[in-house]
Amino acid sequence: MNIYGSKKVQIPLPSFVIFYNGVKSQPDRTEFLLSELFHPTTDQPALELKAVMLNINKGHNQELMNACHTLRDYSEYVARIRTYSAEMPLTDAVEKAITECIHENILRDFLLKNRAEAKAMSIYEYDEEKTLRMFREEGYEDGERNGKIQATIEMCLEFNLSSDAIVQKLMTKFQFSENQAQEYLDNYIAQNS
Repeated sequence: MNIYGSKKVQIPLPSFVIFYNGVKSQPDRTEFLLSELFHPTTDQPALELKAVMLNINKGHNQELMNACHTLRDYSEYVARIRTYSAEMPLTDAVEKAITECIHENILRDFLLKNRAEAKAMSIYEYDEEKTLRMFREEGYEDGERNGKIQATIEMCLEFNLSSDAIVQKLMTKFQFSENQAQEYLDNYIAQNS
C-alpha cells in the first residue's frame, strides 16, 4: 500500500466498544460521542468518535450473550462473585465462584489454566473499599485544585488586576485554555457577587 501516493487508501471501518459490568444500573446499549467532552462545545467538531457501551451484566444483552458464550460465562462468573461477596469475605467469594464455575464448565479451561491470576484480578477488581477510596482521593484532588484556583483569583483581585490579566494568570498557572480560564473567573465572580 502506497500511503504517500495520490490515491485514497482504504482503511478498515473502526468500531469502538466498551463492555460495562459495573454495579450501577445501565441500559443494554448506550452511545457516547467524544465531542460531548470538548470544551468549548461545538456543533461541528473537527474530530468525532462514537463509542458504544454494552452492558454485559447478567440478564442484559441476551442476544449478544447467546452469540458469545465466553462473554456469557464471564457475566455469570462476575454475578456469582457479587452474590457471594455479600455473604462472605471477598477472597472466599472469589474462591467459591472459581470452584463452582470450573465444576459447572463455566470458563473452565481459562480458570484451570489461570486460577491464581483470575483470583488475584477478581479480588483487585472487586475491592469496593479500594475503589471508593480512589474516588474520595480523586474528589479531594479536585477540591484542592479548585481551592488553588480560587486563591489565585482572590490574590489577583486583591492586586486589582484586570480580568484579562487574571485570565492570563490562570492560563499560565493551570494550563487552561482561554475559555476555561474565563469560565473559572466568571463562575468565581457570579458566586461572590
